[in-house]
Amino acid sequence: MGAINGRVIYSPKGKAGEYAENAANFYVGCSNGCTYCYLRKGRGAKVLGGNTPELKKALREYPYALDIFTNELLKHKDELQKTGLFFSFTTDPLLPETQRLTRQAIGVCQRHGVPVKVLSKCAEGINILIDFAEASEGWDKSRIAIGSTLTGCDELEPKASPNRMRINALARAKRHGFPTFASVEPIPVGMFDRAFSVIALSYPFVDLFKIGLQSGCRYTKRETLTFYNDMFDYWEAHPDKTPRIYWKDSFIRASGIERETLPGYCVPANYDLFNEKSNENAV
Repeated sequence: MGAINGRVIYSPKGKAGEYAENAANFYVGCSNGCTYCYLRKGRGAKVLGGNTPELKKALREYPYALDIFTNELLKHKDELQKTGLFFSFTTDPLLPETQRLTRQAIGVCQRHGVPVKVLSKCAEGINILIDFAEASEGWDKSRIAIGSTLTGCDELEPKASPNRMRINALARAKRHGFPTFASVEPIPVGMFDRAFSVIALSYPFVDLFKIGLQSGCRYTKRETLTFYNDMFDYWEAHPDKTPRIYWKDSFIRASGIERETLPGYCVPANYDLFNEKSNENAV
């Protein structure tokens, strides 16, 4: 499949490409204030790292942005129906400033059979999306995966909802019939106990965990393997419900584990949250 390079919809490259095959970005900037955020560092910070979400300049204004999105989705509908669409790499899509356009875009996706994955640290925004989907006639909740970043480090995410509130929102999403996922990353150096804690708390409500390390930090093989073994033991002790795990390349490299030796509940990057049967052919 060819790469998409639209003003809203595009095919990410590099580490982002490991996370989602296709994504939609309406806004740049985010008010969560996470100290580790890659958008706040490096050469792109002035373009992507503002503390207030702003509509991308190329989109001009709200109605125009939704029209662009709709046209791009229709152009690539066949591919997007297979890969789904991720919201969003350049902001939190369920902040007060961003959630309206995100919900409208999800509505477009619903009308055209494109599944979506929405990742947010805003518990209130997640709950509003749940209520909105419940009230929207004809919406298929099984095609809207709701996810949240869980680090266990509230002090590093000062303006985001506390981790426990995010877990409660995921639990509510699961009860209402949405597929759920948790992005357990970055795990800061020395914070593996925090990561394990939020995983254990959210375990009953999450279908897929994506686990990765903090970019630019050094980890010992001992600490990463200890964490991996703790996770293995926990999964083995709870066989009645087995969420899937995707170990990001950063963790695989640091731990020295071979993907071929991972247990069956560990899945590849292109694991399909919406269609279990399609994963039999995933590589």
